[in-house]
Amino acid sequence: MFNIPMNTKGAMSSDSLLSLNGTPTGGGLPTNNVSSAAPMTQQPMNTQQPMGGFNQPMNTQQPMNTQQPMGGFNQPMNTQQPMNTQQPMGGFNQPMNTQQPMNTQQPMNTQPQAAPAPRQRPEGGGVRLKKGQKMSLSQINPNLTEIQVCLGWDLVNQECDLDASAFMLGAGDKVVGDDWFVFYGQPTSPDGAIVHMGDGDGSASGDDEIINITLNKLDQRVQKVAFVVTINEAKERNQNFSMVQNAYVRVVDKTTGKELVKFMLTDYFANVTSMVVGEVYNKGGQWRFNPVGNGFAHDLAGLCGVYGVNVAD
Repeated sequence: MFNIPMNTKGAMSSDSLLSLNGTPTGGGLPTNNVSSAAPMTQQPMNTQQPMGGFNQPMNTQQPMNTQQPMGGFNQPMNTQQPMNTQQPMGGFNQPMNTQQPMNTQQPMNTQPQAAPAPRQRPEGGGVRLKKGQKMSLSQINPNLTEIQVCLGWDLVNQECDLDASAFMLGAGDKVVGDDWFVFYGQPTSPDGAIVHMGDGDGSASGDDEIINITLNKLDQRVQKVAFVVTINEAKERNQNFSMVQNAYVRVVDKTTGKELVKFMLTDYFANVTSMVVGEVYNKGGQWRFNPVGNGFAHDLAGLCGVYGVNVAD
């Protein structure tokens, strides 16, 4: 039984009217200047046509027009045309215009935020494979001895932490021993043929994680190497592969740096927490690659059980 430090990730990584309405007095002259020889009752005063002179009474048949204010200092305020409150008065006491409230529907910064720059990936040039389309690596390079299995992905949920691992399988697609698999907690295989180059955080350019394999150093019992990608603590954080996109695996000739094949994953399901992305295996003396792309509802410990690793509790 292999005591695998499954949860070592924590230790390793990670907004505001005056109105002149009085009758004129006529300069102090007597108001009755009619002769006493003519009785007043025989010739009454004609009130329809006012008398001339100083004592001419005010014509009351034509009242003062209050619609047009009188001139002079005591000109009344025109109340028929109230102050226009829609256009504030000038001067120091100009009131705030309350008919046009501040528009709170538009925030101060209305310019859209720039999208993050896409991550730079190796251009490669290898054969593009579809799911299940197996390819002989030895036909591309008969002298192939060392390969790099390079993996990458983009995250919809930036809190996801993905990890690549390799299981060294023998007969029955089971590991040849409990310690015959490579991951971030055990970066080198027992035979020294497989080396994990380190846990990536998914932020750098290029590939996220790389696993080197020296083919001629593999233990003779190893017939296949399965490469998997798991989400660390997926169940505890309620995360899954629907939060991942643009995942890929590519195989590179380590000696020449030439990309041999590349497989872009297409299935991202909410019930998947780990993915078998591909396999390298030997058939008839040729090393071949199988783009698998199958998902499982397992974490890394669960996959260990699938591949026959006895994990200590």
